[in-house]
Amino acid sequence: MPSDQSTPNSIDKSEWDVSVCGLNCAKCKMVEQGECNGCRGSLDRHWSPDCEFLTCAKSGGHQHCFECIDFPCEKLQAFATDGHEHHRLAVENMKKMKEIGLENWIAQQPKPMFCPGWLF
Repeated sequence: MPSDQSTPNSIDKSEWDVSVCGLNCAKCKMVEQGECNGCRGSLDRHWSPDCEFLTCAKSGGHQHCFECIDFPCEKLQAFATDGHEHHRLAVENMKKMKEIGLENWIAQQPKPMFCPGWLF
C-alpha cells in the first residue's frame, strides 16, 4: 500500500483522528467527555473494548478498515446498512480514503466533524 494511505504525521490529531471504522474520534462526544480514548487509546477506556472492527484491524496490522484487502467486508456492509446514517457515511468516506489516501481525503473536507458526509 502506498505510504500516502497510512496515517500521516502531518495530520492534526486535535482535529482529525479517523477511527478504524471511519468516524472522526477527535470530534466524538464520548472522546470529548473523557468516556473513550478512541481507537488508538487504551481499551480500558473505549466505548467498546471488544469492537469487532478494532479487533479485526489490529489482527491484520491495520490502522483503518480501508487498508484491508477485504474492504468493505460483510461486517462493514452490515454496519453501513444498520439504519444509522453516520455509519453509512463512514463506510462511503473510507472508500474515498482508500482511493485517494487519508491525508488527501482530509484535505478535501471543509472542516473536521465527527462523521463528515460530504465530498465522497
